[in-house]
Amino acid sequence: MAIRTKRVISTFLAGDLRHAESTQTRTLCLSLPPKPDVTPSDKPPVRIFLGTEAVQFRAERTFIWSVERVRDPARAYEIHLMKDFVGFERRLWLTGFTNYRFTIPELAGGKGRAIYNDTDQIYLRDPAELFDLDMGEAGVLSINDRDTSVMLIDCAKMVDLWNGRTARTVGNRELEKRMREAGLWGDLDDGWNARDAEYVPSQSHLVHYTTIHSQPWRPTPQDFVYRDNPAGELWVSIEREADAAGFQVFGPRHPTPDFAARASGRRFERPSPRRLVDFKRLIADAEANTVAYYGYDLVENLGGLSQIPNQVDRPEALADGAEREPVDVVLADGLAQLPDPDVAWVLDALFAQARRAVAVAVTVDDSAHRSTPADEIWWYQQLEAAGRRTPTRHWRLVVRKPRLGRAPKTWRWSGGALLNSRPTVWALLHYKTGHRSQTLGLAEALGWSTVPKDILRAPWRYGVAMCRDALGAGSPMWPGELRAPWPDVVVASGWLPAVAARAIQSRSYGSTRLVLMGRRGGRVGETQDIAVVCQHFDLPPNPRQIETVLPPNKVDAEQLAAAADQWPNLFAEGNGPNVVWLVGGDNAQHVLDAETADRLACCIDRQVSQANGELAILTSRRTRNQATEAIQAAIGPNSRFVAWPSAGGTANPYLGYLASADIIVVTGESESMIAEAVATGKPVYIAPLPEANPNLRRRVADWVVTQASHDRFNARGSRRPQEGLQYCCARLIERRIFAPRRNMAALHEELVDYGVVRMLGDTLQTWRPPAWHETEWLAQRIRAMLRLPDAEGRTVDTNASPIAAVRAG
Repeated sequence: MAIRTKRVISTFLAGDLRHAESTQTRTLCLSLPPKPDVTPSDKPPVRIFLGTEAVQFRAERTFIWSVERVRDPARAYEIHLMKDFVGFERRLWLTGFTNYRFTIPELAGGKGRAIYNDTDQIYLRDPAELFDLDMGEAGVLSINDRDTSVMLIDCAKMVDLWNGRTARTVGNRELEKRMREAGLWGDLDDGWNARDAEYVPSQSHLVHYTTIHSQPWRPTPQDFVYRDNPAGELWVSIEREADAAGFQVFGPRHPTPDFAARASGRRFERPSPRRLVDFKRLIADAEANTVAYYGYDLVENLGGLSQIPNQVDRPEALADGAEREPVDVVLADGLAQLPDPDVAWVLDALFAQARRAVAVAVTVDDSAHRSTPADEIWWYQQLEAAGRRTPTRHWRLVVRKPRLGRAPKTWRWSGGALLNSRPTVWALLHYKTGHRSQTLGLAEALGWSTVPKDILRAPWRYGVAMCRDALGAGSPMWPGELRAPWPDVVVASGWLPAVAARAIQSRSYGSTRLVLMGRRGGRVGETQDIAVVCQHFDLPPNPRQIETVLPPNKVDAEQLAAAADQWPNLFAEGNGPNVVWLVGGDNAQHVLDAETADRLACCIDRQVSQANGELAILTSRRTRNQATEAIQAAIGPNSRFVAWPSAGGTANPYLGYLASADIIVVTGESESMIAEAVATGKPVYIAPLPEANPNLRRRVADWVVTQASHDRFNARGSRRPQEGLQYCCARLIERRIFAPRRNMAALHEELVDYGVVRMLGDTLQTWRPPAWHETEWLAQRIRAMLRLPDAEGRTVDTNASPIAAVRAG
């Protein structure tokens, strides 16, 4: 009920911003005639009524494509879109179309058969097979008498019970009850409604993504924290097919009936002059020589642009389907005044005309002229989808929402391909060694010109700057001498550099793209930024989030060779192996006390002696004094001890020891240290540390994680939508206020399974581990997501798992 209560309150205060004002009384009908190269069937058309709404535009398109790909080519199909019907109280519905299904018998004229589908479904078998089933004496077939999400309906038998009047005045449960009491329900094969994990390849005829907070297309991220779906890749693959085929539900040759009527029969609002500043900025950034403008402003009002448009027209002019002269940049505004089903194909036409970039400015409010959702996320999703279909174009979106007595609230996004093929990159360097290594390692692997920027250990300065920004009184410069000209890309790891990165993006008016790493810093939300996190962090998924096995790092063959030349005599000449032990220390989850340090030191020193080798011990900033003293007391006279303070100077021999090592032992609490050890390509042993006693914050975080994963189930066994306490806790995790425990045991096990590490046992041995190329693969994948070609012409499967990429080299 929490989500429904939120909708009722927000609708009461601000109006129904997710649905356009509508007087819709009939369906939007999409006809699929028999294909021209076959003899038409004499069977009746397959009638499908689809419950849908504007926020489900991706699901709606994918559903229709799923029908197109499996339908009988000799038969006619009619798909009726039921959305935004007048006279319904939608605020208490979980979806925007819950009761529309009960109007189908009346909409069909009380005759013949009809299929009902929710929009969150895809067909894997021809729906004609469902349409032609023997119904016996039943008026409705469904998988059970309380599930009406997929139905075959005999409209003549049901029209007295289910019609427009009853659908508007009676609840859905009561209408289902009346069906049961009338003895009109019949059983349908479960294969026609396989819900989420019930999907079985070659057995399921239809897949229903009924768990709302695991729908792969993420329609309302402001309402749910989405999870992975066990059948999610199937849906994504079908959407990709639709993209490759250039499929749209409506188009320039067949727009919605309202498109021309709205364009010719009403007065359009003039857009705000504020958007000219954003248009002018893109023209300059793209170095555009030719520009086209689609909107409702007068030509003389466009004089503020640095480049007078070569073409000025209204968006409805695109309905002629004519091929237009390509231009460098296409600008558009006023699209909120078009019918929402037409927005997708209009954007496709804008992207097709642009050689380099598209900019769209939208004002969202409760205006009577609005025909689309007044929802900034909906507009972002539309531009993101259009950019995915035309991946070589850069795009920018500016959404403004007027506020009484104040400046409009403004959201800015940039996406698609970067404008510069050789982008400028800032690497924001954390004061912690592990974060610095990750940032430098990835920035260097990207192969672009990188400018390092130190983030000082002065949280109070950044706190003051954040407060000033929140109050609208921020300065053009950010602490740490961060000032314009702003870079194309920022790479950062850790919470504090991520804060600075977002401040840079805000000051660049959304044009700077971010690559954020780490549990605390790597949250990107609904943007075209990129998050890099490790799989064992167990964080909520995101389409712009890359999950790696290990974090990136700065260790590579070239650096190791240079370090070996700089520090050539760290070990004496001997017959045994040179062993380097990297000692970590305490963190929020693990502890290295004196007892553990003594035990590990005795064990490792003994094994090195047995191998007739030489041991070097390198401590870290996190190694407590008691552990340091215990290690020094336990090791033999031939072992070398390099304490952290001396290793932290200007001439740090850390890489020299890695280069000289034959075997590396690393404590298991730090994925950064493990990553650097593995990157050497040498045998690595992991020495796990015991769990620390959880402090109050950790105990609270564990409770939050438990509540976030605590699902509720309905009588059918399906997961209920994420609401109430579960939703609040999931949102706290998604925002990185609390985080799950790092599953270090799972990380160790995975690395052992792939042969790159072994767990510390009774003896130290040398072996040849497989090469580890994850940082290189990660850099290629980021380039692909930023829509830039690889500098060396390499290709990368952006959907491959990290281990598959590593194995491929």
